[in-house]
Amino acid sequence: MDSLKFLDMASWAFYLTCNGLAIFLIWIGKTRPSVARIVLFLIFLFAAGVNAYIALDAPWSYQDFADSAMPVYKQFILGAFVPIITPMVLTIAACQLLIALAMTQTGQVFQTGGWAGIIFCIAIAPLGLYAAFPMPLLLAWAIFRVIRADGARSRLSTHAQNLQ
Repeated sequence: MDSLKFLDMASWAFYLTCNGLAIFLIWIGKTRPSVARIVLFLIFLFAAGVNAYIALDAPWSYQDFADSAMPVYKQFILGAFVPIITPMVLTIAACQLLIALAMTQTGQVFQTGGWAGIIFCIAIAPLGLYAAFPMPLLLAWAIFRVIRADGARSRLSTHAQNLQ
């Protein structure tokens, strides 16, 4: 029974840490976007690795996500998702890896990867506690701030080049 209490405490610690990190990224996304990009790179890289590993090692564990998901997601997870768990999650992991790599780029590649990250975060928010809700929405906001900061920096450098 004590191990269940520990797991429950560890889950809450993970939940609070994820949400705290997302709030931190919202703040740092405007003040230090390059640092935020590194953290976003690490988050998406870690998520890609974990998802790929679990998809290959224990794909059935993704059915647990239905426990806290919105009804339409729950229906999908327990229905159509079951026979395609491994290829679907490996595709998601590949996309997370591409988003992570985009965080290391500039210009259109970064912008596209950033918007893909926002869409991904919004798409997983209905998973509820299994996605550490509201963390995905906070993370989407943080990515948006970094995209805006990058766009402002690009406009400034273009303007400076035009002045020369």
